[in-house]
Amino acid sequence: MKKNFFRFGFLKILPIMSGVVPFGAVVGSAASEAGLSVTQSMLINIFVFAGASQLAAVDLMRKDATIAVVVFTGLIINLRFLLYSAAITPTLHGAGFWTRFFGAYLLTDQSYAVMSAHEKHFKTSADAIQFYFGACACMVITWHFSVLAGTLFGNFAPRNWALDYAVPLSFVALVIPTLKDRKYTLVAICSALCGILLYRLPLNVGLILSALIAIGLAVVISRKAEQ
Repeated sequence: MKKNFFRFGFLKILPIMSGVVPFGAVVGSAASEAGLSVTQSMLINIFVFAGASQLAAVDLMRKDATIAVVVFTGLIINLRFLLYSAAITPTLHGAGFWTRFFGAYLLTDQSYAVMSAHEKHFKTSADAIQFYFGACACMVITWHFSVLAGTLFGNFAPRNWALDYAVPLSFVALVIPTLKDRKYTLVAICSALCGILLYRLPLNVGLILSALIAIGLAVVISRKAEQ
């Protein structure tokens, strides 16, 4: 019996949604507190579809920042998606226009992370694409309903639960199984240390620099291994 990779992807990303739900509620609540209507909040949610930049945009709107500043800030925060899209390009290469279009639009930290963590299960690009869209479907449904709930009812998660940690912890759980040997572990440690040291750089630039440094280290290690 052929494996249903769409369903597989949907189920594999499901545990991560425990961190997405409270984050979506925070984004929706922030939009409501900024005076945005439910329609405006959901339109931003649909067209931006990126929690961190949505929060930043809403905060800047509340401070009467110019449109240029709001847009530029969102673009800077989302620069990490350039790295994700470059990594996912081989999978979508050769796919139809709409597959690539929606693949780009639906790309999130969570969908990329869970796909990378399970790449050993894919025998063909078609398997990977089905898995990816299954994960994206779960993410889209959870995210939109969470933001809508936050917009209508406010942040329903008690503050003392400290659910801000749920999102990074879910990524840690995904990364650990991918540390196949010492090389992977070394790159992961380098990335983590750089992320901590560069955390206070403005506009989340530290995140991009940490990723580039880790990629550079990975390239050096790979070339040495080939020699």
